[in-house]
Amino acid sequence: MSREKSGTGKILMTAQDSRLAGLIQEYLVETGYEVVCELNLDTALETLIAVDIDLLIVDGEMPEKVLRDFVETIARLKPELPVIAVGMSEYQPESRSLSGFVSAFIEKPFSISDISNTIKETLN
Repeated sequence: MSREKSGTGKILMTAQDSRLAGLIQEYLVETGYEVVCELNLDTALETLIAVDIDLLIVDGEMPEKVLRDFVETIARLKPELPVIAVGMSEYQPESRSLSGFVSAFIEKPFSISDISNTIKETLN
């Protein structure tokens, strides 16, 4: 049984957990998105500069300062780029410093449908 392809666009995903990132990437590719997954933030930044990206998904499990610095850098370089933070709530104290730069937060535990719906809402 094949899934109906519904996504369009290029997504850059940064993650610490390669297993989880791989599962998310596999699902997004199956639904029609082109996905680049980077485990290294420097490489992710290089990719973001070199490639036209429609959406950035960041791992909310990164250390707070590292995540904040990365997201702020992206906002300066590509202020129009929507960003989704996975694995954190918008209500966590550490999220407040990101709320000006992040389009959506996806809390744990989350499902693939949570990610899919949030991506569709963010890109539309």
